[in-house]
Amino acid sequence: GQVRIAGLGAAPRTPAGFVAAGIGRIPEDRHAHGVVGDLAVAENAVIERLGEPRFSRLGWLRPAAMRAHAARLIEGFDVRGATPRTRTRLLSGGNMQKLILGRVLDAEPRIVVAAQPTRGLDVGAVAYVQTRLDEARARGAAILLISEDLEELLAMCDRIAVIYRGRLSRPLPADGLDMRRLGLMMAGAAQEPGHAA
Repeated sequence: GQVRIAGLGAAPRTPAGFVAAGIGRIPEDRHAHGVVGDLAVAENAVIERLGEPRFSRLGWLRPAAMRAHAARLIEGFDVRGATPRTRTRLLSGGNMQKLILGRVLDAEPRIVVAAQPTRGLDVGAVAYVQTRLDEARARGAAILLISEDLEELLAMCDRIAVIYRGRLSRPLPADGLDMRRLGLMMAGAAQEPGHAA
């Protein structure tokens, strides 16, 4: 298969290339792949954008600009208990996820790949993350939501595809699916609505 962005060219081959192409990512494991816990919130807020002139110049970081940006994300994405100088590992899981969400969505990406973005969060944080992803979608971003939460998929997605034995099913309209049908698809018993179970 092929991966194309906005129908043009091939997909980038490096993480920096994906960021430059307007692709944001919310990784499945926020502790291992989303943040560097021992770095400050300000450093994690810009970690994927350190090459931008506003955050570095001639190889030197601009800490004041990084802290100002982090303060804006903290306020704009309701990251509670944080200051720009706070060690990121001290944040709760929900607030760490809000920081990651803010870092990604602030750049207004064209595509957001969100892997299990609400896993392990409390009800309030789940609702917050889902609302902000919906806002990005309304702005025009394409959201690729990867989740094991079938209710979340049915509530948030326009189309749903299932992976069974390493093969991706044809995407189907979410409004024609329910949890039973998705369960059958996940078990390989049905690939399309209307097929015999």
